[in-house]
Amino acid sequence: MTAASSTIASPADQDIARRVVLFLEQRRLTTAARLSVAATRGVVTIRGIVSTFHQRQLIVSVAGRVAGAAQIVDELEVDPPRAAGRQPRSSGHALAALASTVALVAAVVLTGCGQSGPPRVTTHLTKGSVTYQGQPVSGAFLALHPKANPRPDVPTSTAIVQPDGSFAATTYDAGDGVPEGDYVVTIQWRKATKSGGEFVPGPNLLPAKYGQPETSDVIVHVASGPTELPPIKLKR
Repeated sequence: MTAASSTIASPADQDIARRVVLFLEQRRLTTAARLSVAATRGVVTIRGIVSTFHQRQLIVSVAGRVAGAAQIVDELEVDPPRAAGRQPRSSGHALAALASTVALVAAVVLTGCGQSGPPRVTTHLTKGSVTYQGQPVSGAFLALHPKANPRPDVPTSTAIVQPDGSFAATTYDAGDGVPEGDYVVTIQWRKATKSGGEFVPGPNLLPAKYGQPETSDVIVHVASGPTELPPIKLKR
């Protein structure tokens, strides 16, 4: 379940938190996650527990695409499922989990939990490939931003680059494609590093210009029908 906190929040901040929750739920990123979302003057704080570092990275990346979210504060904790017989979490971690759960119970649950959400737009299968200096960027996170008239009720289309450099874009369900139109593509490639016993995102290994829609020069067109995009070849 995902919730948005409304404690001492302006209507504008409540709306931002609501749209972040909607985006995450539309992308199926909240399954098996216990999250709360709060916004203060456009700064969005996401708290809770997720099962993998990859899920944490996706949640933070997708939340940052929501209009009005000026900054994302990542307070997520990664707690992998534990096999039978392994040692339980420390008391400190257990208290943190309890506090997170209590916060969720006290939060205001928004539209999307148990509801169908807004109607979906038509998407078209969209595949492609990405290389950087001739090499595939396995695990890179890719997002497609509409060049004109973005709709706040349509999730940002994203993809994870596979080991061979290929990707299949997702808007609602895995690999379902992208709505027809012209898009600016952003790409970030962060490899996990271990810090204090936890895996955290490392630095972006690609030039910074590819990480923001305002500076990326990667433009693609998605046609009405299955689309194989031209190979995306990134350079320094």
